[in-house]
Amino acid sequence: MNDPVGPARSLCLIGCGPRGASIVERILANVPALYGDRPLDLHIVDPYPPGAGRTWRTDQPGLLWMNSAAEQVTMYPDESVECAGPPRPGPTTAGWLDAPLHDGAYAARRDQGRYLRHFFETVTRERPASVRLYVHRARAVDLRRTPAGAAPGGRGRQQVILDSGQPPFLADRVVFAQGHTDTLAAPAPAGLTRIGPGPADPAALAAVPPGARVLVRGLGLVFIDCLALLTEGRGGRFVRPAPGGPLRYLPSGREPRLYAGSRRGVPLPPKPAYAPPAGPRAASAPAGTTAPAALAAPAAPAVTATPTAPAAPRFATVDACRAVLSRPGASFGGEVWPLVVAELGWCHYRALFAGQPARTRMSWPDFDAQYALLHPDADRLAKLAREAVPDPADRLDLARLADPLAGLRFAGPDDLQHRLRGLLAEELRRRTGPASGVATALVDGLRLAGAVIEELWRSGELSAGQLAEALDHFALGTYLSSGPPPLRAEQLLALAEAGVVTFVGPGMRVSPVPGDGGVPGGGDVPGGGDVPGDEALPEDRASESAPRRAVFRATSPALPGTGYEADILLDARLAAPDPDRVTDPLLRALLSRGELVQERPGDDAAGMLRLSGADLHPVDSTGTVHHDRTIAGPAQFPRPHTNAVYFRQNDAIARALLADG
Repeated sequence: MNDPVGPARSLCLIGCGPRGASIVERILANVPALYGDRPLDLHIVDPYPPGAGRTWRTDQPGLLWMNSAAEQVTMYPDESVECAGPPRPGPTTAGWLDAPLHDGAYAARRDQGRYLRHFFETVTRERPASVRLYVHRARAVDLRRTPAGAAPGGRGRQQVILDSGQPPFLADRVVFAQGHTDTLAAPAPAGLTRIGPGPADPAALAAVPPGARVLVRGLGLVFIDCLALLTEGRGGRFVRPAPGGPLRYLPSGREPRLYAGSRRGVPLPPKPAYAPPAGPRAASAPAGTTAPAALAAPAAPAVTATPTAPAAPRFATVDACRAVLSRPGASFGGEVWPLVVAELGWCHYRALFAGQPARTRMSWPDFDAQYALLHPDADRLAKLAREAVPDPADRLDLARLADPLAGLRFAGPDDLQHRLRGLLAEELRRRTGPASGVATALVDGLRLAGAVIEELWRSGELSAGQLAEALDHFALGTYLSSGPPPLRAEQLLALAEAGVVTFVGPGMRVSPVPGDGGVPGGGDVPGGGDVPGDEALPEDRASESAPRRAVFRATSPALPGTGYEADILLDARLAAPDPDRVTDPLLRALLSRGELVQERPGDDAAGMLRLSGADLHPVDSTGTVHHDRTIAGPAQFPRPHTNAVYFRQNDAIARALLADG
C-alpha cells in the first residue's frame, strides 16, 4: 500500500465480484484520458478475494458448475463495445483456462473464480502510476457523511466503516456492487430444520443425514447445485451402460430422499447443446480437477443446419420499443411485450424452416414476407403459422412452454412422476438432438430482446412500474434460457428414475405440521425403484399416526389427496427482496436511516431500491438524490463481440466517477 502523497480524490467500491472488478477495469482504463496524472486513491472493500467475490470463490467444490458456456463469457470489453472509454481485448473463460471443460463447454465455478481473480490482478497490476490501490479484506458496516458532506444531495466526503477494526477511511464517491443480497431465513419450528434460501451451502448440506427425507422448494439452478452435492458429493456415481445411451445412477447409500417442487412444478429446461466455434472439446474437468468418467457426454448427434443467430433484433429493436413506450399511458405488457413475442416467433420459425423444411408447407421467403406484415396482429399471425406449419407441436406456444403442467390433475403420484420424467426426456431430445436448432434460436431471441429491455432500463427509459412488469414477463426468458448444462439435466432424470428425487407437483405448498413427540415416516436409503416406507402420504395420514413429531408437509393441487412429509426443508432458491430481513449490515444501516429506500410493497416494483434513473444514484426517503453514491446491481456475464450493455454501463459509471464536479 502506498503512502498518501498530496491531495487525492478517493473512490470506493463496496463489493468486488465480477461487476465490481469490471468497474475497476473501466476506471483504470479511463484514468489517462479523464484524470491525467493527478493522484487517485481507489479503495476496494470485500471480505472475499477481489474479482471472484463470494459467488465465484476458488475454494468451493468442483461439482458446482457455471451454466454459461465458457467460450461465451468474458470480462474484457472488446472493440464491439460502443463506449467512450478504450477497449481492452482479452480471453474468454475458455480461452484463458485452455483446458477440457465439463459437458464439453462448461467450467467449474471455482475455475471461473480463477479467471476472475487473474483478470483483477492483471488490470490492477497494469494501472497508471498515479492510482494508489487499497484492498480491504473486510465488510463495510456503515457509511457516514462528514460534516462537509452532509449537504442535500451528498457533496463532500464519506466515512467508510469496516468490521475489521481498521480505522475508517474517507471516500468522495462510493459504488455499491455487492451483488445479490442475502436475507435472513424464516425460523423453522422447534424440532425442524430449514436450509436456505440462498446459494447452495456445502456445509449445511453436509449435515443432512443419509436417508433423511428432505422437502425441496425450488427446481432451478440452486436445486441443481444441491443435487450434485447430495449425490455425487456423497459418493454416488453416474454411469452410461451403453455408448450414447441413457445415464443411470448408482447410489452410495448416503443420499437423502428429496421431494422437490415449485410453482411450475417442472425443472428448468437445459441449455441447448453448445456447438463450439472450433473443434469439439473433450468432456472432462478443467486443469487441476478430476472428473468421473460419467461426466462424459454421449456422442453428439449430427445437428441439422440452422441459420446463424441474428446480430440484432428484427422487431423488438430499441427504436421500436422507444416508439411504443412514448405513447401516453404506455405499459410494458401492452406495448413492448407484443414486439418481443413477434421477435421470438420469427426466431423460432426461421430456424424451423432452415433446419426442418419437411415440417413446413410454405417457402421461407413467402412466410417471412407475410410475417413482417402481420406481426402487429397476433390472431392473423397465428393463422399464418397454422397454414405454414401443419403440426401444432412445431408451432411456437409460449404459454405451453412457460407452464407445461398448467391445469393438469394427476391420478396419483406414479402418474405425476411418469409425466415429469417424460417431460425431462423430451426437453433433452429437443435441446440436444437433431432439432435443437429451434430451441437454440428461441434462446438467442430471448437474449437479444432481453438486451434491448436492459438497455432501456439502464438508460432510464423504463419507469419503476414498467421495469417490474418487464421482469415479470421476462420470467419466461429466465425459465427457458437460464437452465443447467444438458448433462446436469440428464443426471436429474437419472436421479428421478432411481427414486432419489420425487416430484411434488406444480403449485407446491409447504406448511409446518405441529407434532406431539413422535417420529415422522421412514427414511430409507434410495436404491432405485419402489422402496417400502417411501410412498406419498394420503391427506388424512397425519391425523391417523400417533404420536408424531412436528414435520414440514408439502402438497400440490395437481395431486389431490397426497402429501409428503419431512423434518428438513431445503429452500433451493434465491431469497426475494425484503428490507426487514437484509443481512448486509451496510444496507441495513442505510435503510434504517432512510438513505436507501425500497419501493413500497403496494407498488409493482416492490423490493427494488429507488434510483434516480440511468445514472443509478440512490434516492432517499426525502426524495433527495445522492449523487456521490452509485448502485451497480448484479448482472449476467457479458458475451464477447456483442456490444454488451454490461460493459457500456460500467464504462459510463467509471467515467462519471472520474468526472469533475
